Amino acid sequence: MSRGRRLTETERLNIAQERLQGVAAGDLATRYGVSLKSVYNAANHAADRQTANGSRPKVIGVRVSPKELQRFDDALASHGVVHRSDALRCLILAADDLLRPDEGMTDELRGLSAALNRVGNNVNQVARRLNEAKLKGERLPYTPASHAEIRDLAVLVFDMADQIQEMFRGRRRVLDLEVTKALAGLARQGAEHGAE
Repeated sequence: MSRGRRLTETERLNIAQERLQGVAAGDLATRYGVSLKSVYNAANHAADRQTANGSRPKVIGVRVSPKELQRFDDALASHGVVHRSDALRCLILAADDLLRPDEGMTDELRGLSAALNRVGNNVNQVARRLNEAKLKGERLPYTPASHAEIRDLAVLVFDMADQIQEMFRGRRRVLDLEVTKALAGLARQGAEHGAE
């Protein structure tokens, strides 16, 4: 087994984590195919990084497709952001604003939901009357007034759909502003580095 192989950053962090949990250095050396010295260096390096970074000892990993990564990079470029890690850190720090529910929108959706339930009940009543008449062999009680009622219900449903779309567009605009605000400092840094 070769003892000269270089550990990846993820492996170093895993080793440091496992050492903190009490896993023997010899077991880790065997599992990762490195020397004991490499295991100790990895553990010490992680401790040094925690001391140097202070508040940033954690590393986050996420799997994405090439297409998702390209879309993310394009979005960052449109904001003038150069480094993914800086952007992710800014977005994490702004998560409270970005992920906070829109209380006004929530209240409006509750109201629209209640109105939609009323529409559904009205449609069910019309359908029930029609089905009862059909089962009894009676003439269907569908009058011009019934037709007007159905038409009014359809208009109400379409109006609600338009209101919901407008609420989502408004929420999207707010989120776009929050993201832009969160990434604003990075865009300035990127512009300054590009000018150097």
